[in-house]
Amino acid sequence: GGPAPPRIVGIISLGEKEEIEDKLQQLILKEADRVVKNEGEGNHGNVSIVTAQFTKHKKDGNLTVLTNSTAFRSQYSTENDVDAAVFSALDLCRVCDVLVFVIDADGQKMENVLGMSIGGDDRSHSTNKTNATSQDWDHLISERGDRVLSAVKAQGLSRVVTVLARTEVDLELGAEQDDDDHMTTQSARSVRRANLKRKADVKKYVSRFATTEFGVDNDKVIEVSLKEDSSMEQDGMGKEDGAAIDPQNHAKRVLADFLVRGLCTMSASPSNWVSNLPRSYVLSESHQYDSETKELHITGYVRGVAPFDVNSLVHVPNLGTFACKSLRKAKNPAMRERKNGLDEDDDDTGVVVADPLKRENLERFATPDALDGEQNLIGFDEADEEFEELDADKATTGAEDTDKISSFARPTGWSDYQAAWLDAVDDDAVDFDHGELAKELNKKSSASVATNGMDLDDANEVSEEERRALIEQRRKQQEEHQEFPDEVQVNEDEKARERFARYRSLKSFKKSYWDPKENLPDSYASIFHFSSFKSTQRAVMAEMRDLVKAAEACNGQFWDGVKKDDSGGQDATMEDTSDGEEEDFLEGCVPTGSYITITLEAVEPQEYKSLAAGSLLCAVALLPHENKVSVLHMGLSNCDDSEVPIKSKDVLTFRCGWRTWTGCPVFSQNNLNCDKHKFERFLPQSGSFFAASVFGPVTYTPCPVLVFREINGTKELVASGSMIGADADRIIVKRIILTGYPVRVHKRFASVKYMFYDPEDVKWFKPAGLTTKHGLNGKIEESVGEHGTMKCLFNAPIKQHDTVCLCLYKRIYPKFVEERKSGKDEGTVRTIRQRNSLVVK
Repeated sequence: GGPAPPRIVGIISLGEKEEIEDKLQQLILKEADRVVKNEGEGNHGNVSIVTAQFTKHKKDGNLTVLTNSTAFRSQYSTENDVDAAVFSALDLCRVCDVLVFVIDADGQKMENVLGMSIGGDDRSHSTNKTNATSQDWDHLISERGDRVLSAVKAQGLSRVVTVLARTEVDLELGAEQDDDDHMTTQSARSVRRANLKRKADVKKYVSRFATTEFGVDNDKVIEVSLKEDSSMEQDGMGKEDGAAIDPQNHAKRVLADFLVRGLCTMSASPSNWVSNLPRSYVLSESHQYDSETKELHITGYVRGVAPFDVNSLVHVPNLGTFACKSLRKAKNPAMRERKNGLDEDDDDTGVVVADPLKRENLERFATPDALDGEQNLIGFDEADEEFEELDADKATTGAEDTDKISSFARPTGWSDYQAAWLDAVDDDAVDFDHGELAKELNKKSSASVATNGMDLDDANEVSEEERRALIEQRRKQQEEHQEFPDEVQVNEDEKARERFARYRSLKSFKKSYWDPKENLPDSYASIFHFSSFKSTQRAVMAEMRDLVKAAEACNGQFWDGVKKDDSGGQDATMEDTSDGEEEDFLEGCVPTGSYITITLEAVEPQEYKSLAAGSLLCAVALLPHENKVSVLHMGLSNCDDSEVPIKSKDVLTFRCGWRTWTGCPVFSQNNLNCDKHKFERFLPQSGSFFAASVFGPVTYTPCPVLVFREINGTKELVASGSMIGADADRIIVKRIILTGYPVRVHKRFASVKYMFYDPEDVKWFKPAGLTTKHGLNGKIEESVGEHGTMKCLFNAPIKQHDTVCLCLYKRIYPKFVEERKSGKDEGTVRTIRQRNSLVVK
């Protein structure tokens, strides 16, 4: 098809000095045959991107060279330097075909590395012997570089090249003799041998580092020279006068030429999660904003596997999601002349306008109208309704059983199976209910509200001493949970039936049925539910594959579903049946590699002003349903044991593929053979795998996930993994264990104390089953006395030192981030929960 867009090369420094990135970029551009600089117009008029042509290495040897310190760094001006470097590196890695990690070989030079005595005739003071194993070269990787490397590896790497840069002039023999006439020949040779040995040791360390960090396929190490000298201009003059060429400058050019040839000729592609998904994106060569029409124009090459669809929603990282108004052919700063004579600058015929009827709605949340029969369901068809009708017929045949259950008084809003276990309670102890009990069960106690009122998220509202007290309290809670997992103690002045009214007992955690649609919170009414997320993803991916095949059948020679005639240069409409089907697929699409201008509408001025001057933009086409909000589930692993424990529903930042948002996740175990998943109160320790559930925009797999937590003004990476899917019916169950101790034991009978302190609590939990830490099962027979002692029966003789446990379960749901606002009158801080508030950047 058409020519491939320029290959994007990203340069990231792992050392202390980031200026080395600009030096390496200038070294690469000096070897170019032609350099094109695109200047952004409008409010942000500056050089945004530089593309160079290297025809001597490859016919299509076009490289777009970006650096981590300039490409996306300005978008994170509010962050500290290290966090800004990490986030900008993540943005850079998403769009790069080749990543160049630069290590300064002369960075932070250690004192007395050579350990020699210069001058004199005493040969006993010779250079100390060092080898690669004893020499410490870890100082070449700075703390910032280590954080950047950990983050980009967790997100996924493209093709990697490691560059070992020499930035300081070596101690040559002639120079030393000019400065120090008293230096002996033996000392000069020792200096040269020490320098050569140091070079070999550093290169050996960097080679081993590249193999360890990037694997055997990305272990290529290229050595270049970035030494600053004043003889570069004199070298060109020497050639004209017939003078000898400077060996250092000649070696510098040879190394640079070798690096550029490798970047142009090696096989390269973006990260697997970018190249495997049929998604198109555009990296801005320039962008312009019109404040009157509120339109943002982004110009660049179409990249990715699939063609760019004008009817798809477009997400701009760090800005938001918008609707695409049109796609227009832009003036291509062509790196070579077209042989087919096609005019790509014709704006009259090169415009694709979006169809509002085919475009997906920008609303993230569901607002179904029950009167019109609308629902917030995706993938539910008529077959499911017929299946429900069959279930209804079966239910009518068993009306007698239903009457037995319905005639029994139960809290309003409870399902039949939820109240079935109350049958064991005496009829005399239950009165008819008119909704009072349900209100009591749905009402939170003031004690629990006061306990959860202050958390680490209120760090800006408390003093440093109070913050340290909160952190210490969090540590104690985690240690107690690790020692006694899920165990809860009932105080003597508490009523267990009121405190644990929302909990229920399960006969079998694995086999007991739990209705996923039962008693859902109000927040679930505003999100989208999938009948089967995997089936929906398969259907979307199959449609996108057909689109890619149709584009490949046209060999990339089409525009808005109209095929180009290569022979005459005229446009010809597809006539046969197969071409007609391809035309339907490609209607409104632009092929990959096209140089276009995307027009996004309804971009608010305050949103655009949040972008810093000189920042690059990336427009990503969203797949169907990806703008809808649902419950996302991610498989994660802890990156490192943090000093401050992370609790479920703490506010965390999620970088999921191209999008970023904040949420309050719920941690759980990922059970493969069970429909229920155990809730985790704290983030599991390092090395363990777990699942996190959070409200967020629908994202198809594969997609990397990075989780950050802000503490003390720094956002640290706490977990990483990949997307599992979107499923609002995934049941996450919190377990609590009430413990008691047998005080009197007679064979299989025992009197248990200290589990309850009220006889009414014993009657309330009488239908629930008991277990012991030694593996026995039992039940509550009756209450004994007035202090909560109960008589229990077990399936085997119980021992005196055993512990009796009562397990209760409650379903847990994620929640939205609470928005904090300050009152104007009294200056107080009040917390307002926004149900439909999810900012995706």
